[in-house]
Amino acid sequence: MPLPIPHLIGRVRQTLHLTQQELADRFKSSLRTVQRWEADRSRPQSWEIHRLADAVRPHDAQLASQLDAWAPRPAPPPPPVSEVAPAPAPPPAPAPTPAPVLVDAIVCAAAEAMALAPQAVRPALLAAFGRARDVGMTAEAVVAVLAPPPPPPPAAPEAAGKGKGAKRGT
Repeated sequence: MPLPIPHLIGRVRQTLHLTQQELADRFKSSLRTVQRWEADRSRPQSWEIHRLADAVRPHDAQLASQLDAWAPRPAPPPPPVSEVAPAPAPPPAPAPTPAPVLVDAIVCAAAEAMALAPQAVRPALLAAFGRARDVGMTAEAVVAVLAPPPPPPPAAPEAAGKGKGAKRGT
């Protein structure tokens, strides 16, 4: 059990080298209030005991802990719980497009480019892809060869002073 409050307040004053008036001034209290505390006629509020303990703690930790026993401090609030919801699961990957559907798309693109019906283009494409496979070409290699060449770069403008109307030297 800690020492009685009046005794602890006297020890606080001695440790801090304060008179009753100086203690009252330091804690914004009256001399009469400090006298009542030390005479055990009234007791300081919890917050006042906390301030006494905080003031004496750097000089006498044991005295501060005895004061803390008379006015336990409330536990600090727990840290806030994050309200972040877990990220939703990504949507499932789409099912791969079946090969017959992809081939039909290729045949239709060729038929549209030639303004023909897909049935008319299908045998020609089958022969072309079969031949490419037989000679070891990939679809990328065929596309690279069949793609139109890039347009030539624009002609450089004539150098200044060499065109029509240029002044000749004298």
